[in-house]
Amino acid sequence: MKYLAVIWGIFLTVLCACQRAPEPPETPFNAYLPRPFEEYFADYVPSAEVAESEETKVWDVSDVDISQIDTSRKLIAFTFDDAPAKTMENILAVFARFNEENPDCPATATFFCNGIRIRESVLPLLQTAYAMGMELGNHTHSHLDLTKLSTDRLLSEIERTDELLSRVDGKPVHLLRPPYGNVNEQVKAISKAPVIHWSIDTLDWRKDEETTIYERVWQGRFSGAIVLLHDGYPHTVSALKRLLLDLKADGYQVVSVSAMAKAHRCDLKKGSVYIRIRKRRDLS
Repeated sequence: MKYLAVIWGIFLTVLCACQRAPEPPETPFNAYLPRPFEEYFADYVPSAEVAESEETKVWDVSDVDISQIDTSRKLIAFTFDDAPAKTMENILAVFARFNEENPDCPATATFFCNGIRIRESVLPLLQTAYAMGMELGNHTHSHLDLTKLSTDRLLSEIERTDELLSRVDGKPVHLLRPPYGNVNEQVKAISKAPVIHWSIDTLDWRKDEETTIYERVWQGRFSGAIVLLHDGYPHTVSALKRLLLDLKADGYQVVSVSAMAKAHRCDLKKGSVYIRIRKRRDLS
């Protein structure tokens, strides 16, 4: 309880201090590169030329804390695309309140972030999310269709966002959620992380009512499912409040993608695409 009180205090401080994430400005892509585009990949060695063992291809979850996961429960991963946006503060508030009231079943999630949305003003918000146990993922820099990009542009979209997120969590590489779910062999070959799709699409970006979003998750739920939600829609926040409570009552615990993989002892491979993360059979 002392730990939860500290986190809640940090969260309330950030709510008062930090600004909402601005909408992406209409700025040329090259303006976000730290040095001229031509130089950015001068020393790049294509992943196809780098020999990797099967062991090094496995996504490292050694630093993921699963001490508060109840392994007797069914696990379901919640993911939020397009973060940080205007409802992220409210989403975190819902998680913080739920966790304070349900210390026996704390919930976490993975926030897939767009680099173009990450400014100095929102770093405290992302730091609060990470301190609460949330996982930060890569949703590329500019939310472009990766399957239509050149190798250099594709790399820039991924690596620029990894660099920004590392300022928050210190990790050089993050799980990849390709915009629109579009992926091809080039994307898989270049990605240094597992590619995370989803089992349940809430379609909340259509601005559907809370009940519609809730029912899509409730009717599609199963152990190991990955749920696609979005930051930026008030009805998503409302549905989240109901889902956390009702899923707990139904024997589920809501967790991040990497936490579910570790708890289910499922090795995620770099460049492989996942729509679900089932528990290993010998753990049943």
